[in-house]
Parts: sequence; structure tokens; C-alpha cells
Amino acid sequence: MTRNGLVLTILAGLCGGQQRPAMVSPEEQSKIAAALPKRAAAKPRQPRRLLVVDSNTGRGGHRSIPHANLAVELMGKQLGAWTTVNLSDAAVWRSERLREFDAVFLNNTIGDIFGSGAARESFAAFVRNGGGVIGNHATSVTAPGWPEFERILGAKGAMHRMPDEKVTIRLDEPKSPLNAGFPRDGFVFADEMFRFNTERMRTLNRVLLSIDVARTDMNQGRCFGTCTNAENDYPVSWIRRYGKGRVFYCSLGHNPSVFWDAPVLAHFLAGIQFALGDLKAGAKPVEKRR
Repeated sequence: MTRNGLVLTILAGLCGGQQRPAMVSPEEQSKIAAALPKRAAAKPRQPRRLLVVDSNTGRGGHRSIPHANLAVELMGKQLGAWTTVNLSDAAVWRSERLREFDAVFLNNTIGDIFGSGAARESFAAFVRNGGGVIGNHATSVTAPGWPEFERILGAKGAMHRMPDEKVTIRLDEPKSPLNAGFPRDGFVFADEMFRFNTERMRTLNRVLLSIDVARTDMNQGRCFGTCTNAENDYPVSWIRRYGKGRVFYCSLGHNPSVFWDAPVLAHFLAGIQFALGDLKAGAKPVEKRR
């Protein structure tokens, strides 16, 4: 059996022998399967459980949500790196439930997904005490009325241009294991590229990727919000520590095609393994840009 055939067999098992929701077509399933990394970024130190939450409050949700869910599920299963559990009910934020997991993947979550002060404190305590967090794209507009969430994630806001903005992305940390799948001199990518409201982000985060403004037309199409800042600095991906916890965030993920881009999937794989506690990487903020 070929590698892709094996992955699609696994996929059928995960779906109970039936297709996943129609939002992920059979052709897209095949593309995701073909783009999966061939090996884990690190050997798991112990069996890992990854909670995936894709709740949206007041919005229908990004079309890429099921694609990300599928890619993360397949990566964990095929590589033996983690077991994925998808839950979005309010009970998942109880302390005793969160303790069942090593990390939480917030997949394009929007709005007040926690719903209560007790749930917010439970989540914050989970991270402070060593739990991992992975944030994808719209996670930066999650829990807008809760300042600590910005401190956990490392940014807030989601100002952007059109969803096909074409930018050159530079590697701020070319030696980081999370960037191992990218060309050292950067790469061109098209997606909905965020500009954040948080200032001086490099004092808070170890920035891995950012928009290379010298090699990008920064005035493409319509701007939704404010698409420039005084620092002329636009991080795309980073890692950080919060208490004893580990955080990985990547703003790529508006379009479904992000999740059949092999280098980006390798970046997510490494980011998830960092958040789970299996991949070592320097997370101390570096304020000075290369």
C-alpha cells in the first residue's frame, strides 16, 4: 500500500467509514493526506492528548476549520505524536477535564468561547501550570474582553487586506526547528495576512516568521482596519512561554489550501510538538530583528 493509500485508510477509520462533512471534499482530503509530514519533529516523551476546539461566537466560522481539524488529526495519528479529541461544549473548560490533555489547539476560534469567569480562570491556570496552547489564525480575536488571553497568546486583533494577499515571508529564526521546512531566504505565500493591535510584539514573543516588507507590496487591495503600524513590523508566527506553559501561534489558516501546503503543515507539526512539551526550542523574546 502506498503512503497516501495508508493515510486515506486511516482517514476512513477516523470518519467511521464515511466521508467527513462536505466542506472537506474527497479531493481536498487527498491533498491534505499527500502534504502530511513523513516524520515527527520530535519523539513524544509520553503518550500525548491534544484537545481541539473550533468554537465561534457570533460567527459562522472559517471555511478552513474542518481542513485544519483533519490535518491535525491525521498528523497525530500517522506519526504517533498525539491523540486528538475534538470538543467544544462548555464543560471542556472545567479544570478536571483540561487536566486530561497536554495542550489545547484553538482552531480559528472567535469571540467569547469560554462563557464564564470560572472557565477563563480554569483555562489560564491550565496554561500557567504547564499546559500547551496552539492558536490558529482567528484565535487572535478570541475572548476580546479578557486581557489575560492577549497575554497568554501574545497578541490580539486581526486587521487585514484581502484573503489572497500575496506576501514574502521571512524567517526571523532560520535555525529554529519550527522553521526547518522553509527555505532559509524566505518564501512567497498568499492568505489573509493579519496585522495585530498589540504593540512591540517582539518584546513578548519569539517571532519565527514575519512579513518581509522590503519584498512585499504592502498596499494590495482593500484594507479592513489599519494595515500599517509605526514599527513597520508584522509577525506571522511565534512561540512564547506563559508561566510553565508553552504557546505557539500562526496567523496562516484563513484559506483551506493552507492545510495542504507541506512546509506549513511541517511548521504546525513542530509548533504543536513544542506546545505539547516534546520539541525543544528557544522561546525567549528577541526584540532586535535580523
